[in-house]
Amino acid sequence: MAGLMTAVVCLDAASPPADDPSAARAPGPTVVTTSPAIRNSLDRLTQGSASWREAIAQIRGVGRRVVVLTPDQVVVQDPGDPRRQRPFDHDVLAEVSPVVEPGGVVRQVMVVVNLPLVETAHDRRRSVPRDLHADLDRILAHEIYGHALPYLLAGHVSGACADPKPDERPTDACAIQRENTVRAELALGLRTDAGMYSSASGSTT
Repeated sequence: MAGLMTAVVCLDAASPPADDPSAARAPGPTVVTTSPAIRNSLDRLTQGSASWREAIAQIRGVGRRVVVLTPDQVVVQDPGDPRRQRPFDHDVLAEVSPVVEPGGVVRQVMVVVNLPLVETAHDRRRSVPRDLHADLDRILAHEIYGHALPYLLAGHVSGACADPKPDERPTDACAIQRENTVRAELALGLRTDAGMYSSASGSTT
């Protein structure tokens, strides 16, 4: 992981406003984003995957959440020198960063999805919208269901769900197994390798 990611936008943008009378009695959203395209993908995952809905239900109302950002909303800090900052790598497809509190507690996980990279790859291929939507759904299934939610379900950094090791079959890796659970429920095909997503030229986490 390159370093801590610091949001430069309001992370509560998708939460109810302070003067909303429902805000005091309703838990905030479990997955927060300001991107309409990502929000639409989250809706498709919620509607199509019982496993996704079950995991979200388990962490709803306990003060844990996923914040999904796009590259323009983050800077990356050098872990050795927080004063040194750089933009999110333009050729990285996605990255997950748990916010680790004392004792290894995790209540929030940051996920950056390089939406411009995905959209550019599909524009070059002249893809139809449903192909772009399907790839975005696959990416979020991997990054959120595969990586972010295990941290939050455990409430601790020990909940990490890893990508395949060099000597491991990809389909034996925790994150890809979880991703494939959601893919199967949405008829998105199963992932059988540790490489990049089929249409996006970038790195995965």
